[in-house]
Amino acid sequence: MPSDGDSRVGYEAMGAGGWIGVHWPERLGGRDLTPLHTAAAEERFGYHWLPLSGYLLSVKTIGNALLRLASPALQERLIPPIATGQLIFCQGFSEPGAGSDLASLTTRAERQGNTFVVSGHKIWTSSAQLADWIYLAVRTDPDAKRPQDGISVLVADMRTPGIDVQPFATLGGGQLCEVFLDDVEIPVDQLVGELHGGWRVLMATLDYERVTSEKVGILLRVLDELEPLVENPADRLTLLRLRGEAEASRLHGRRATQLLEAGAPASAAASMAKLSCAVLAQRLADEGIRMLGPAGLTERGHGDRVHGRLAALARAAVGATISGGSAEIQRRVIARRGLECPA
Repeated sequence: MPSDGDSRVGYEAMGAGGWIGVHWPERLGGRDLTPLHTAAAEERFGYHWLPLSGYLLSVKTIGNALLRLASPALQERLIPPIATGQLIFCQGFSEPGAGSDLASLTTRAERQGNTFVVSGHKIWTSSAQLADWIYLAVRTDPDAKRPQDGISVLVADMRTPGIDVQPFATLGGGQLCEVFLDDVEIPVDQLVGELHGGWRVLMATLDYERVTSEKVGILLRVLDELEPLVENPADRLTLLRLRGEAEASRLHGRRATQLLEAGAPASAAASMAKLSCAVLAQRLADEGIRMLGPAGLTERGHGDRVHGRLAALARAAVGATISGGSAEIQRRVIARRGLECPA
């Protein structure tokens, strides 16, 4: 799947072609277009099945968050090499005991003079095996009354002593990693946002992550390849309904993109975009395999009818309602922040 695939060569080619940071300022290496131009480009990236894991982390999620929340000095240091495809980020959020409940994270950062000394364990870290830098959620105030109030966000060079990466394979065909941090020294000026104010940074970062334009492109590609193979009228009607749902998911993403551009609250809209796409991915995979039978699970080679893409979708869609925040978390965000339901 494109969202699981990693390729430094592909990422560098995107940077050389001017496809990274389409709406970022020209002074930082962008093209000064609009976020909707970026969303449209990302949809086509997914449609053409590009390996996107590094891009989705470095550009769509972390790059946008840095532009919104990092100091000017940190932006000047990090955004231009991202825009040229020379710098890949990974994201150190989840831990063995803190996934969807991110406020439970235990990775500690203790300030010692002009550095933070960080120790902990991150898991499910995409692209860490390729990454140059890590965007790291840490606990800087273990005595805060609310767990959310004691969190900060740091960025660090992956070559910093004390960082150890252990990759493992995934069902979807890609790789994830564990990242171990043992007394890692990170300069204070690599803090993103305010000290102990990392919860706001994390929530804003996740809003960018959950606008899944590239996954809409993936689903449209699978629909386009299924349609010529399906003759049964009832099945063709099912595909039309699924295409309508893909269009709705696209519009959810564009609405969230416009809210983020305006600096308006976007969490509910971003969660609707993420949830609609994840649920649709599972439904499309199930329906496609029902229509094609075992041929739908064939990888490239003899008997393959959709270039292995339906099989890849079926594998990856299993985790679509878990990764990036579970479906239950997305529904809770929609209910509380979108519908103003009581907690």
